[in-house]
Amino acid sequence: MVAAAMLFGGSQSAQAAAVAPAPNALNYGETKVQVSVPEFIILHYYSDLTLNFAAPTQAVDEGAMEWENVAWTSGSYDGDIQLTKDAVEVNDDDKVQVDLDNLWAVRGFSGKGKAKISIENTTANMVYGEKKESVISMGDLMVTSKGVKSGTGIEVPLNGISKARATKGGVSMTLDFSKTTTSGMHTGGVYKITAETI
Repeated sequence: MVAAAMLFGGSQSAQAAAVAPAPNALNYGETKVQVSVPEFIILHYYSDLTLNFAAPTQAVDEGAMEWENVAWTSGSYDGDIQLTKDAVEVNDDDKVQVDLDNLWAVRGFSGKGKAKISIENTTANMVYGEKKESVISMGDLMVTSKGVKSGTGIEVPLNGISKARATKGGVSMTLDFSKTTTSGMHTGGVYKITAETI
């Protein structure tokens, strides 16, 4: 009986030693990843713009000038006075060209990676006074951006959604002072900038 038990017990040990350990379970799967990027555009702009002109009141020494053929009988003279014109001050002309940088910026994504920026002169006249008798008119509005020819509509690159890489631009306009009669804040002018993906 003891011999049988020993024999049986020895048989179990032999069977255990003969069975190899099970390998670690292993499997894997691959996942394809795709991202759909929507076409969108973000326009940064200023909703209010105030231009404060420096007062051009001054005495300017234009140097010496000699007139020929003075007609004493009529009290007139034949000769031209060539005054220099300052591009940023209201001086000797009714129209003043104003170039303003960094008034808008765009960022986003489009099919071609570009955007069209256009400008519209919504309300040209800025007025002052209860009777609105003094008027400054905006005209010749164009959008500007570095490396792009200015115009009423321009194409600029979109550089993604980062603010740091946003495409910036400005506005160019002419201000007409021919109907301006009083000093003070003239208000009411409005222009609209449109940004469109292309």
